This record gives sequence, structure tokens and C-alpha cells, in this order.
Amino acid sequence: MRASDQRVHDVQDPEVAREALAGLRLNLVPRAPGFVSAYWLAPVDAIGMSVIVFETKEDAESAVGYPLPPLPGVTPLTVEIREVYASA
Repeated sequence: MRASDQRVHDVQDPEVAREALAGLRLNLVPRAPGFVSAYWLAPVDAIGMSVIVFETKEDAESAVGYPLPPLPGVTPLTVEIREVYASA
């Protein structure tokens, strides 16, 4: 399995960003080929993070390349794809 680790910064209003997840991410992301699970973490010091797990590296790379509408009040920072060593 592979995980896409995505970070955003300048989260100006965490509540607005959280509310936007429902319409801009939660319905779209699970439709991606190879989707396993996804987690959006609360921002710390205006840095937000999500971890989205896929069956294969190819599935993760494809999903990262898919254009999604931006979340209001956040600026993309980094995207990395990492191998999942273990899960429980």
C-alpha cells in the first residue's frame, strides 16, 4: 500500500476548511481507484495535513495528479507518496 501525505499551510479559518471538506473532498476521494482510507488532521500552527491510503503506488500517483477544487482559506504546501510499512 501507498499513502499520499498532503500538507497545506496558512489555514486561516480551520472551521471553514473543515466544513468545505464535505463537499470538496469527502465525496470525491473515495471514488479514486485503489482507495483504502483517508484522514484529514486538524491544523497545528496553521499547517493542515491529510493522509490518504491507496492499494498501489500507481493508484496513489494517479490520485495525486487528479485536479480537485481548492479548499477555501488554505494554500497547498507539499505532497509526498510513501510506502505504508504497517497498519493495525
